Amino acid sequence: MLAVALVIYFVAMFCIGLSGEKQADSAEEFLLAGRRLPFSLATMTLLATWFGAGTLLTVTDEISAEGFSPALVDPVGAGLCLMLAGWWLARPLWMMKIITMSDFFSQRYGFAAEKISAVILVPSYFGWIATQFVALAQVLEILFHIPVAWGIPLVMLTGSGYTLLGGMRAVVLTDAVQLVIIVLGLVVLAIVAVQDVGMVATGAAWVNAVPQQADFATLMLSLDALAIGALGNLPAQELTQRMLCARSPGAAQAACFAAGLGYWMFGLVPVTLGLLAATVLPGVDRVLMGFAGKFLSGPLLVLFVLAVVSAVLSTIDSALLAPSGVIAQNLCPERFRQHYGTIFINRLCVGLVAISSLVLAFVGESAFGLLESAYSMTLVGMLVPLLGGLWFARPGALAAIASMTTGIGLWGWHQTMGWSEWMLEGWIAGHGIRLPATLSITAIAALVFVLVSWRYP
Repeated sequence: MLAVALVIYFVAMFCIGLSGEKQADSAEEFLLAGRRLPFSLATMTLLATWFGAGTLLTVTDEISAEGFSPALVDPVGAGLCLMLAGWWLARPLWMMKIITMSDFFSQRYGFAAEKISAVILVPSYFGWIATQFVALAQVLEILFHIPVAWGIPLVMLTGSGYTLLGGMRAVVLTDAVQLVIIVLGLVVLAIVAVQDVGMVATGAAWVNAVPQQADFATLMLSLDALAIGALGNLPAQELTQRMLCARSPGAAQAACFAAGLGYWMFGLVPVTLGLLAATVLPGVDRVLMGFAGKFLSGPLLVLFVLAVVSAVLSTIDSALLAPSGVIAQNLCPERFRQHYGTIFINRLCVGLVAISSLVLAFVGESAFGLLESAYSMTLVGMLVPLLGGLWFARPGALAAIASMTTGIGLWGWHQTMGWSEWMLEGWIAGHGIRLPATLSITAIAALVFVLVSWRYP
């Protein structure tokens, strides 16, 4: 039953991709679905993009092992990111009629800032996409005993296939179908699991997850994690892309708010299951699939597996289209697009991003680490010039370039040295000066932006 359902599901996704192929005849059609999405579809594609392996599988496992703290990145921080995007970004970015986030840097700061922002944006997606590849490959291993080494390329080919065909229009239509399946699967599993465990035990799991006392270091790390989730994805191309797809600035703003609220609401389900795992499924590594195997059977189990597959694929197609659009529009020379055609170049870039993410998926870093790295790069490198360019009139190109290079330079140095949590961990943290690394680097980038703006407006 499960095998048949998956075959039908994949065929349906490719049929939707084929239906959008003929309409994808320009950059705006391929990347932004012609800027004609109503509020309902814009909300659904935003929500489906956010609901991926990071929320359903990876974060659930991390919560089971470490408690509530990983939820500060996703879903708490990620949901807040959608709300902030509606408040700060949706209207002004839509009014600029840009196609990519790097187009904003081009219009606001010029050629050099555009290229630097594109170089920051594109690699930040590889870890995010690799997270989805690994997570879904692990699901296939559980269900069909397909080795992860074979499952990862299989997932890559499936997710990139219909994205190559229909572009954003195919992605939006598949997102709508996938979101319905995700919601149904989550609601069914939540109802069955909580009924079996009991409301008292579920409430106790939430109470026990909140630490009664927390020292200064724990509070700082928690704030850092929340900032990574809430602010790190604001400059992300897949968020910008979906806001720009809406048919009006009001629809874009409303879709962000609605998607943020929906993400918080449905994100509570995997968080709750992660908190219950210690008592219900002790010693189980893949929590969500363990719950499904324990409480669901027959058609309900098939529905849940389709929900997991839908969640991952909805993120894969969006994450593939985002950096490929930046490469095609902002890094590829104009003469290439004119010679080979805009659509061919965009599709070629989708394939390049998919292959690059496939390589990263085999590197071996944990899925949650890949997810966090993707958020952190855009946070330290692009958030400050993005908000500064929207809110202030005086900053010039030099301020944006200095801020971006400072943020990415310090972040890359910390990654190279293995300083993952604290600012200058090997130097000042040992003397009792503990400052969260990501927030501190972003603050330094902001200071550089302000000082250079003041000196060279």
